[in-house]
Amino acid sequence: MKATSLPADRFQKIWLIGVSYALITMLGVYITIYQLTILSISQYFQLTTVSMGFLIGIQHLGMVVPPLILGVLCAKIGKRKVIITSLTLMIIGTSLAAASQRMWLFGIAVFFIGAGFSVSEATLSALLADEYPDESKQHLGFSQAAFSIGALFGPFIAQRLIKAGVYFKDLFLVCTFAFFLLLVTFFFTRNQNDKGVLPLKPITAYFKDFFGSKTLLLIGSAIFLYVGVENTIANYADSFFKLTLALPEYSALVLGLFWGAMIPSRIIFGVLKVNLKKSFLILSSLLVLSLAGIIYFENAVMKITLFAASGFFCGPLWPMLMDHAAKENAGSSGPAMNIMMSFAALGGAVLPFLAGMAIIGQEIFTAYLICIFAALTMLAVYAVSGNMYKNKHKIHEHGQKDEFHN
Repeated sequence: MKATSLPADRFQKIWLIGVSYALITMLGVYITIYQLTILSISQYFQLTTVSMGFLIGIQHLGMVVPPLILGVLCAKIGKRKVIITSLTLMIIGTSLAAASQRMWLFGIAVFFIGAGFSVSEATLSALLADEYPDESKQHLGFSQAAFSIGALFGPFIAQRLIKAGVYFKDLFLVCTFAFFLLLVTFFFTRNQNDKGVLPLKPITAYFKDFFGSKTLLLIGSAIFLYVGVENTIANYADSFFKLTLALPEYSALVLGLFWGAMIPSRIIFGVLKVNLKKSFLILSSLLVLSLAGIIYFENAVMKITLFAASGFFCGPLWPMLMDHAAKENAGSSGPAMNIMMSFAALGGAVLPFLAGMAIIGQEIFTAYLICIFAALTMLAVYAVSGNMYKNKHKIHEHGQKDEFHN
């Protein structure tokens, strides 16, 4: 009996989605390996808390500019070439980080990693959104769930390897090998809508479109604040449990739970048809309450539970904001989503650095007070953007009705 096979186009779709999800999962693995080892790296280079905050932020500084240049070029040279280039930057950066013996060299390494990371994540998200526009919400939610799965297992993989005798800096070599294998795998994927369905415009036009839209600017500001909050929560969790609470045995668990709790919430909000604005405002409010609880409650179990809860409430916020940007630029979302990634990366650099300055002579939980303030600001900014989006569509619908009657 002859075996049946999937049609070529269906197989290519499954293969492309699978490889894209695998790449985004590995980005999640890498980010929590970095977050778990940040204290060890700081101690290795004998850094102060301010320098530690800068070290956290420098990777995100590396994420800021490349999406504005390399990421926006995906409309001209194609998303495929951009992804291959960004993954190559990741491989160079992780190799250099493992080999570096000096702080300045390590800083250059993580700057390269940041450049590759931001462009890879944004362009892979744009690739899924443009290839399957009717399923963009699901793919952005599910791919970010995949990111969270990687982030969930990252700390435990790192901890297991360290216990097995792997030096913490050599974890970067493990990431190098994984990214190289995935890059080779990506070469065998095929996509139909590589440069976008809309007519190609000058590169400056993409910036004018984005920065000329008040709605997109507000959404960009919201993702700036969101990633700053997420990055600060995660990067100071290890130090918080090791130094403030004297519970080093729970640091990997807390970091894993924070990212792991994002998985169900991202899947739920990727599947369910919910009111975007109301959901965002409710989740943001619950995030603020969770952060307040982390500071207020002294019981370790309660703190661990609230770290997990804050991850659950954080989970859908990133895909919600990115999906909004994708829909504003339906069919050719690559440039806009890369610009959004620059906003996100800048937030991930600025807030942890401010937190590092704030905790000089203070307890580490002060960093979470900054997160509360930033989350409240994000909530207000998004509320304004939601009203503008609603009013814009009302005006558009009203204009269509008038045109119909005329």
